[in-house]
Amino acid sequence: MSEEKRFRTKNGVELFTYENDALHGFFLSLFVRAGSLFETEETQGTAHFFEHVAIRNVNALHEGHLYELLDRYGLEFNATTYNEMIQFYVSGATENFAVGAKILAEVLSPVILPKSEIDLERSRIKAEIREGDERNSMSGFTDGILYPDVSLRFPVIGTAKSVRGVTGKKLEEYRKKMLSPENIFFYATGNIREDGVFLLSQEVEKYDLIHGEKRRNIAHAPAQFGKRSGKVFIKNADFSLVRFNFDMDMTKVTEAETDLLYDILLGSYNSRFFIEMSEKRGLFYDVNGALERYINLGNFFFSFEVRQRDVTEAVKIAVDLLREAKTKLFPTDALCAAAYTVNAGMLYDDMRELNFTFAYDAHILESPYRTLSDRIAAYRKITPERIREVANLFFTRENCTVTIKGNKKKIQPEIIESIIAKL
Repeated sequence: MSEEKRFRTKNGVELFTYENDALHGFFLSLFVRAGSLFETEETQGTAHFFEHVAIRNVNALHEGHLYELLDRYGLEFNATTYNEMIQFYVSGATENFAVGAKILAEVLSPVILPKSEIDLERSRIKAEIREGDERNSMSGFTDGILYPDVSLRFPVIGTAKSVRGVTGKKLEEYRKKMLSPENIFFYATGNIREDGVFLLSQEVEKYDLIHGEKRRNIAHAPAQFGKRSGKVFIKNADFSLVRFNFDMDMTKVTEAETDLLYDILLGSYNSRFFIEMSEKRGLFYDVNGALERYINLGNFFFSFEVRQRDVTEAVKIAVDLLREAKTKLFPTDALCAAAYTVNAGMLYDDMRELNFTFAYDAHILESPYRTLSDRIAAYRKITPERIREVANLFFTRENCTVTIKGNKKKIQPEIIESIIAKL
């Protein structure tokens, strides 16, 4: 297997490649360290607004013919904004790498859109905010409780109020500040040929970028982090959705450890929650969750929808399963490591997934590995004893917050809190 290679353009931008010459295409990303993690009450949603405008701006540079160009060469060009970054990307056949590199590098261009175009994009974003209904979602409700005093409470897409004041001038100022050589990097995977780095460097070096601060994926810890006391918060609704949230001190664990603990409980075909609560008891069809991670802290969360009369029973079973993880020594074969070790070659063959995984892990979360072999070793060295230790670190009353959407008159938070106290 290959390994990550690092280059730097004359204007100071880092380029990384993880090549696979056996493939027929390329996947090229531009990562910008920006998002709600770095925003304020007034600027929330600016990174997401810039993501939209940057693509519209590239279209303007092509006099409105960008999408015709993409179709002609069979290229995909798009972007996504996260809490801690924007990922712009382009992919296609290897023979069209030069075309794709030029288009992606044009994201670095000054914003030239007239006010009418900015306003049109603002209308689209407001529609996205309205249709997403973040204010009433479980994630929006929960983030407001978990992070009342820090920027992680802000929705990535912003609010109708916050995007109202975004102008072309402000976006251009934002571009100059955010797109500094220290705050961006390109990541290329797949078959990019020998001249790929040279071609990309040539395109990036066309832009006069202003040097600035390198932002790191470090979140401000809310005042109650690690001091939650197992509190339960209920938002009135005509259905019952239960969400468990656990603070994670990421300075005490590795990504690999959190991945394997999550998979044992929630992510694998044989996950404890799915087998016990869905397959055996039929309390719900599926359980959803994720690991929200930053360099210093994170949130281990999962949710399930149940009938109102089953809320208390479901919480009891969930707590029992979490307590089991704190006491039981799972067999090595139950650690679900094969997805990260035996199947690692499948990641190497997937240029899109490899691109995001290594760019994010190595250069956003700052994980130490730079090869698939090193990543495999990180997962293979984890023992059942260590998984039990991590479970004991996370699954405590002090780390736990439970948020519920349901009938406030029928769900008794004090009963649920008494169950949480047994963690």
